[in-house]
Amino acid sequence: MRKAEALIRQIGYGLLSSYQDYRALYTWRSWLFGWLARLLCQVLFFSMVGWAIGSAATQRYMALGNAVVLGPLGAFGVVSSSVGERRGGTLQFLLLSRNGPFPVLLARGLYWVADGIVTSCIALFVLRWLADVEVSPPMLLVCFLLQVLITLSGYSLALALAGISLRWPESRMYLTAGTTILLMTLAGVNTPLPRGGVVGAIAAVMPAAHGLQAIRALVAHGTVPAGEVFAEFAVLLLWGAVGYLALTGSLRHQVRTGTLNLR
Repeated sequence: MRKAEALIRQIGYGLLSSYQDYRALYTWRSWLFGWLARLLCQVLFFSMVGWAIGSAATQRYMALGNAVVLGPLGAFGVVSSSVGERRGGTLQFLLLSRNGPFPVLLARGLYWVADGIVTSCIALFVLRWLADVEVSPPMLLVCFLLQVLITLSGYSLALALAGISLRWPESRMYLTAGTTILLMTLAGVNTPLPRGGVVGAIAAVMPAAHGLQAIRALVAHGTVPAGEVFAEFAVLLLWGAVGYLALTGSLRHQVRTGTLNLR
């Protein structure tokens, strides 16, 4: 019981620290007119690409996909912030936490999850004006719940990437950029989800691949396919396990070899 209480307290302090970190990144003006405006322009850009192809259906397809994918893409910010912990000299202190470094590192990066959920839901709300995609308030509530699942799935993958980046900090930009390209290409964001073969197998374990299909079905038909929701949850568990192993394994190796202090 005491260990569970200590874990909850540790995660709570991590969340508080996460909130303070996010406040240091943005003011409400820079977030609203800088960060959020840029993301909405990104959705609008791909919507215009779909319109340029000459199909209203393609325009709506690409706009919806790019609005949803803002969640997991936003969660990828934890890769850079985790490397920042090492370069700032705070990672060594996190290793001293009572329940190990994973819970506190997970909690300290949750502001990226919150940011991804909020920005993607705002994008979904304004799609009616950006691309004539009607998402009613009841649908938006269900989309919010699905978006939480999708963004957490992306965050789990990001934690796995963070484990690699903590060992090789110079790789963080390449890992983030490469994974972003894979996600945008294979998760059904701009093109139909691949089925079968090696590409289909990779797509099946990509965050957002199944959750996005569930949101598309909800917007088009008003129903949520349970199979896609369970599949997205399975992807979350898969990458969560990989993220735990990658982070803890990387830190143990660096402590054992004495390379943790190297910048």
